[in-house]
Amino acid sequence: MKLTISDIAKLANVSVSTVSIVLNNKTGVSKKTREKVLNIIEKYNYNPNQIAQSLASKETKSFGLIIKEIDNPYFSKVMKGVYDKAWELGYSVLLGSSELIAEKETEIINTMLSKRVDGLIISPIQNDEANFISLANLTKNNIPLVVLGMIDNTHFNSVDIDNKKAAFEAVTHLIKLGHEHIAYFGGPSHSGHAQKRLLGYQTALNTNGIPINEQYIIEVGPNIEDSFKIAFDLFSNTEELPTAVFCYNDLAAIGVISALEKLDLQVPEDVSVFGFDNIDFGKYLKLPLSTIELPAYQIGEEAVKLLIDVMHSNSELKNKKVILNHSLVKRNTCAPPNQKLKLANV
Repeated sequence: MKLTISDIAKLANVSVSTVSIVLNNKTGVSKKTREKVLNIIEKYNYNPNQIAQSLASKETKSFGLIIKEIDNPYFSKVMKGVYDKAWELGYSVLLGSSELIAEKETEIINTMLSKRVDGLIISPIQNDEANFISLANLTKNNIPLVVLGMIDNTHFNSVDIDNKKAAFEAVTHLIKLGHEHIAYFGGPSHSGHAQKRLLGYQTALNTNGIPINEQYIIEVGPNIEDSFKIAFDLFSNTEELPTAVFCYNDLAAIGVISALEKLDLQVPEDVSVFGFDNIDFGKYLKLPLSTIELPAYQIGEEAVKLLIDVMHSNSELKNKKVILNHSLVKRNTCAPPNQKLKLANV
């Protein structure tokens, strides 16, 4: 059961009007009383929509960063960019990770609002069930907000790259090398990026007159182990083997390469592998990974700059899309297709 303002007043042993004064950050109560009320609000995670009323009137020089996966190297770079830019501009950062759990994401948002942060940077979970009500409520209540990644049919301020275009360029590179049998190891449904990269993959094949083989479009999990297992099964049992694999991130690509090595298939002689993100250890593999350079650190920096712009505009700044540049990184995991395997696939 959600607490009301009357419940908060009873717990603090003060009047409803006193709680209202504290929520609206007005004068007229002692420091001791104010702290007592705020502590109860924080303890019971009182309705953030009402706490939001006080955010516009008092800057705490802090904001919240909510990501999806704390152990994902991509988010490590984003966090570094956020923290460095925040420190430079005199802000502190509260960090939360939803770990792909929608309820946890909402809980973290509420907790950060109870801490009276000045705004939020969020990498939201995206799947078929996501309705983004929590994000919409933030905007409705004038909470400064920046989203990491563009969400179709919404009007949130956001920072991202053109994922469809980047994937199109990666797959086109494989096609120019001579590959026609290209698999896509795509991310789970919560990843909006994975869906846009799928669209880029499909567009590249269509543009070059290559039929799309639905059996080559495979959803994998967010870690190396998932893609290893799926790639091992695919290349162990499929009669018509792909000569190249485009992966929605570098972790999936590393899993694919490990599976191919286990099966004594050579990269890139037998199968080319292309990743996405350009995480640091990709270039230190036995065969440095071909990938898309995604400017994760800069994404973090730009998110902070945009959030501060939103805060200083009194949340009047809406639907600003910051699109950063990506680049194609050609290394050692891609080559023209093995002619023997290519003939076997015809």
